[in-house]
Amino acid sequence: MFNKALFKQSCKANGIMWAIITFATCFMLACVMIISGNGNLTKLTGSMSSSIIESTVETTMEDRGLNYYLISVDALQRYDARYNSTQNNLMALMQFFQNDIPAILEENGFEQDENGEYPQGALELQGLILTVLNPDLTSVAPFLPSLGIDIDPNMFKEFYESHGEEAPTYDVSQVDSENRLDYIKDYAQKNASIYLAGNMSSDEVAQSIIDGTEESGGLKNYGITLDDYKTQFVYDDGSGQMVSKFTGDTGYAYIKDLSNTAIVTLRARVDYELSKNDGRPETEITQEIIGDLTQTFLDTLPDEISQSLREIGELDIYSMIVGTIFYNIAGLLLPMIYMIMCANNLIAGQVDRGSMAYVLSTSVKRKQVVFTQAMFLIGSLFAMFACMTVVSVVCLAILGPATVTLGYGELLLLNLGAFVAMFAMSGISFLASCWFNRTKYSLGLGGGINIFFLVATILGLFGSSAMPTVVRLDSLNFFNYVSIISLFDVVSILDGTLTFIWKLAILLGIGIVCYIIGAFKFQKKDLPL
Repeated sequence: MFNKALFKQSCKANGIMWAIITFATCFMLACVMIISGNGNLTKLTGSMSSSIIESTVETTMEDRGLNYYLISVDALQRYDARYNSTQNNLMALMQFFQNDIPAILEENGFEQDENGEYPQGALELQGLILTVLNPDLTSVAPFLPSLGIDIDPNMFKEFYESHGEEAPTYDVSQVDSENRLDYIKDYAQKNASIYLAGNMSSDEVAQSIIDGTEESGGLKNYGITLDDYKTQFVYDDGSGQMVSKFTGDTGYAYIKDLSNTAIVTLRARVDYELSKNDGRPETEITQEIIGDLTQTFLDTLPDEISQSLREIGELDIYSMIVGTIFYNIAGLLLPMIYMIMCANNLIAGQVDRGSMAYVLSTSVKRKQVVFTQAMFLIGSLFAMFACMTVVSVVCLAILGPATVTLGYGELLLLNLGAFVAMFAMSGISFLASCWFNRTKYSLGLGGGINIFFLVATILGLFGSSAMPTVVRLDSLNFFNYVSIISLFDVVSILDGTLTFIWKLAILLGIGIVCYIIGAFKFQKKDLPL
């Protein structure tokens, strides 16, 4: 089946063209990977991502601060009511622990499980109430276990001291005072902000911000991980304290200031709206203002613009340039030129020149000719993409895996996918070369179809999901359905899904079928010998 002499002849005839095309393609690949990986292209998405992080973190902190403040005011008013009815601090505390704390937790959506235990969020809220109230728990320490409160009676004093704050004492001596509500609000504002800031300096809380809630989501919706978050809040190796890149303050001071500012704004706006005396209840006004204060930058924009900016912030430019633009389009152009010319020269070109008559006049059979030429075309393409694979791996090693988001596994799959796509198109050109006896027909049909596929892929790119919405033209997605190159699913490879497997299998099938039909046609047709 395989003829070594004919293979050597094909190598001599096409070797220089292969070497030039391979060198040019590998050089282009190296330039693309090195230049696009130097960090300059990621500045736009990096700054956009930072803006999203800053806006979301600020509004998340403000929202929690306002929520803590309102819960604190409610808890202090309930405690005042207990004290007013008993005139005994110890008894008021006992009743508050036994009745009011469970009621507040239930009102905020926390219920005990079958074991009588509260979830982590409820324990955080319970800590807020006790921290803000800050009573001397040593007097009621023996009763705390029976009330389901398992804490160190001195923990709240230690909490304040650990953050350089003076532990306050809640004054109940003037419960019926005319200015009592202002005192409660001032006290709740100060201590809720301290609790928030002191409780937000851990990886667990940072992860909760990233995860968000089912209703509002979190930073993970923007493709931001804990590591991304910590590039904005850098942990000091000595103290473990967060430092804000936005202000230069420690995380504690930054969050405390955010909370205080939000609460002051809320109080001022509520007082102003109440002064209008329009009959609306204070709770309704408060929730409306909180909704305004806790809108992120993206929330203030129209949905389409917000979605576009979010996509730009999430965009991985390096993977898009290397994967979608190079391997799916630019990286196929030069190998395609080689493939079209070589496929034509191997069969139709020799028939047209008359040299095929000389080859077949020897002991070489048609089956040997077509099999050897097919193996040469496939082997030369494989060798070309093997060189590209080596160059791409070396470039990625030079950049360092930590520098770019593209991994070695993804890079190898991109090279494999590009080769399989080229294998399918080479089958079409080889079929045309075997079918026609004239070069002009072979090049016109085989080369024309493959060039059409490439042009359609270029146009389809602007309508594909790989492009951000802001520059995407959905109508151009039609071209992705008329090009077999679209079966080389770069997006699936980069996203880590397995969709690309069956698509590559189709490409592989197209190539095999075309080679078989071409071989059969060449063996059966009449040649102008």
